[in-house]
Amino acid sequence: MKQEKKKRLLKKALEYHHVGDLSSADDIYLEILKNDKNDFDANHLHATILSQNKKYAESINFFSIAYEYQTPTCELLNNYAIALRNLKAYTECENMLLQAIDLDKNFPNTYLNLSNCYLSQSRYKDAINILEKSIELDLNTQKSHYEIVNILYINSLKEDDVCNHEKLTKHLEVLENSNDKATVAKCALIYYNIGKLDESLRLFKISEKMYSESLPTIKTMKNISNKNIIRTFIKHEYEQIRHIDSDDDGIRNMKITQDFYDSLEKLNLKSPNQYKEDDYAFISSLHKIKYNKPPKAKDNYINQHLNLDEIEMTYTTSNPEIVVIDDFLTQDFLDDLRIFFRCANIFKYPYSRGYIGAFLGKGMANRALLEFSTELKQSLKKIFLNYYLSQAWSFKYDAKREGIGVHADDAKVNVNFWITDDSANMNYDNGGMIIWKKTPNDNASFEDFNSIKSIDKIKDEVKDTDFMRIPYRSNRAVIFNSKLYHVTDKMDFRDNYKDRRVNITFLYK
Repeated sequence: MKQEKKKRLLKKALEYHHVGDLSSADDIYLEILKNDKNDFDANHLHATILSQNKKYAESINFFSIAYEYQTPTCELLNNYAIALRNLKAYTECENMLLQAIDLDKNFPNTYLNLSNCYLSQSRYKDAINILEKSIELDLNTQKSHYEIVNILYINSLKEDDVCNHEKLTKHLEVLENSNDKATVAKCALIYYNIGKLDESLRLFKISEKMYSESLPTIKTMKNISNKNIIRTFIKHEYEQIRHIDSDDDGIRNMKITQDFYDSLEKLNLKSPNQYKEDDYAFISSLHKIKYNKPPKAKDNYINQHLNLDEIEMTYTTSNPEIVVIDDFLTQDFLDDLRIFFRCANIFKYPYSRGYIGAFLGKGMANRALLEFSTELKQSLKKIFLNYYLSQAWSFKYDAKREGIGVHADDAKVNVNFWITDDSANMNYDNGGMIIWKKTPNDNASFEDFNSIKSIDKIKDEVKDTDFMRIPYRSNRAVIFNSKLYHVTDKMDFRDNYKDRRVNITFLYK
């Protein structure tokens, strides 16, 4: 193959590679290798695709040819090292990355990959040291602070010697000034988990504002193939604003103009194929949070008459771990939560199956809910052990649509409780959830057990498995091993806003 043709082919392959069309790129790399089995670029990049497809052992054959036949580049050394790490060849992985540093100490990815190599061996101090070196060189500064925080945080929860809160706080203080809203929300959650509630609430308020002001573009919304997702969002916004305007819950300071209300009402009557440019601009503006008054803080959030010892015993002796708790919250807190989730304008994340969500870092965090989480952990220590809060959300359902599909969550303990009044449920035998006595395989990825495209595969996996059907009851909590497959049971709720089924989930890991 002539050199000029090879250059053209490589250029085309790299274009495919950069846009994620790995199959087309790989076809070209293999075509080059048929004519020149020792070509550096084709071996390196074909090996990289094999590694990206988790074919690590196969990729080593091609990485080694590239390494042998030309002076290696930092890119090759890093990609080769990633495959070696995944094969648990840690010494060889480390050697590759140290070579990369000798070759060019300012190549940024080397330090992140070397820290990952150390982390895979639980060499936490070495991982932190190499990330601090990256910060000294002004390379991947925010990412390095982020990774150091992760290491210190996880080890602080294990009470490992590598961590102290002073060092963790130092890196958090850098990260909390990030322009990345997810990073700020993560800092807020970490502060909560290390016992700094006020600092946590301050940052959660900042992340809420950042998310509220990050409005989706018209182009983004137009590109959503399933426009019923947008319809789900609009329907909830209209029903919520109409409910607040009814004064049923005594909300007084909503600052909604008649023009806004009229525009929303007209939009709610349109089908998605009728949306015009102005409609999309208005839909975008609806993503800004307009009202978010938190429930009042209390001395107690959990029903003080619960038999906590019995709850812990049921959970810890069950196989798998599941316990159902009725009359879970105090009546006062339950009443406040009903008003909060009906009226807080924080449900901005619609799903294709017709439900809509609110999340901890995006408006749901407040003192009452975080204090509730703390009280829960302290009340049921034999269930929660040294686990930490990793996420929380609430979903609100459309009576005419489906609930959440079968999935598992990436956590140790799942706390799922329902707050809509029982009068809304028209079938007392269902409306709750089904939990299968099965978890994903140990090597399953998050996408394998928690994505719409995996639902059919999961259904096949659980079809012959025992399960528990837990009917809906207001103020009922289900605490269970979060890795168990579970699904929203079929629902038959009254079709009006106040009677929408509302569940709240806290995950601990």
